[in-house]
Amino acid sequence: MRSLLISSFTAFTALTMFAVTATPVLAEGTILTVTGQIEKTNREAFDPFFDGFLKFHDKTFEKAYTFDWDTLAALPQHTVTVNADTEDWPGPLAMEGPLLKDVLATAGASGATTTLYALDGFGLEMSAEKMDSRDWVLAMKVEGEPLGIGGFGPLWLVYDTGGRKAPEEEERSWVWSVFHIEVK
Repeated sequence: MRSLLISSFTAFTALTMFAVTATPVLAEGTILTVTGQIEKTNREAFDPFFDGFLKFHDKTFEKAYTFDWDTLAALPQHTVTVNADTEDWPGPLAMEGPLLKDVLATAGASGATTTLYALDGFGLEMSAEKMDSRDWVLAMKVEGEPLGIGGFGPLWLVYDTGGRKAPEEEERSWVWSVFHIEVK
């Protein structure tokens, strides 16, 4: 009986460990920092030690509004179909996340231009006209799965192509691995 109990416990433990490691784990803490011309703030000014990655990218600020996974997920979510005319694009993909304008409104953004920065330092500056030209989404999920660091996450700027293949030059505006937005 004791060996059956130990075997059952071992099997349960192994199954539990598999379930825990097979489930995507979303990191707690900040995944997006909005700085610059914003009215709202929910954190202190730049700290060279605790903001090491922003420091690495030469980004400093007096005020910022930060979002974690839950605060972004609490904003109205929009699902869009995204497709691109590039060689390695797998076909239409369902992507989900809040509208960029809702994220900026939450921070009280008021600038004329917005620059979205990727983890590798790439920055895409968008004028107010470009931002108004489409319903830009900061995708948090692709095909129902959270985006992760090392892939296209934490956030991927996209818009709905309605299933049609967007030309490669348009796809270049789809900044992936977005972690910082600066409003000027």
